[in-house]
Amino acid sequence: MTVKELIRKYDLIIMRKGDKVGIGIGRKVSKKQIEELKEKKDEIIAELLRREAAREEAEARMEAERQEELRAIRAGEKTIKLSWYDGCPLSGWQVFGPATELLEELGLAEMVAGWGHLVDHRAVKALGNEFTYQQAVEYTQPAREAKEQTEAKKTAERQAKFDEARETGKSVLLQKWTEPCNDPKEECSLDIVRVYAMPDGTQKVERVHTY
Repeated sequence: MTVKELIRKYDLIIMRKGDKVGIGIGRKVSKKQIEELKEKKDEIIAELLRREAAREEAEARMEAERQEELRAIRAGEKTIKLSWYDGCPLSGWQVFGPATELLEELGLAEMVAGWGHLVDHRAVKALGNEFTYQQAVEYTQPAREAKEQTEAKKTAERQAKFDEARETGKSVLLQKWTEPCNDPKEECSLDIVRVYAMPDGTQKVERVHTY
């Protein structure tokens, strides 16, 4: 049996421990089969290392191509092209490849499980089904600025509560919500959860069962 056949038959993989390299066996083998593997150990390891190097080289090449495409899109050298998918129950504009992560970052695309990346129909109506990255950035700028302002306001309000807790020496309520009871031993359906800012800068979570 050839080395390649042995690798395939026994699901052989490279195993490392420190500087030592060995063979991992993915299937149950007999003593006779182990002896056969030992006889060709060096050849098997050489082939597994060759495959590993080839795989790493291919992955590096693919990553370099991805980065180059991202650069070209950001620089406006390449446009973002959408594809229409007419499905059931969902139809819509899809985006593929590296452009996907750019549109996700801008909030214009989202992953739909079992379907693909769906692009916001309002963006397609405004930009068309082919546009530049800069056009997408300009289109989303008002929404992104509003989101940043909202997040900055929340951060400031949160910090103000921690400042109040530190100055007064008393806990200050940060958040409050209800959720299903987390204790099967308790005869309640909902818990009231409160999160407090503490004088020492930490958070305290308080859970109250309702009956």
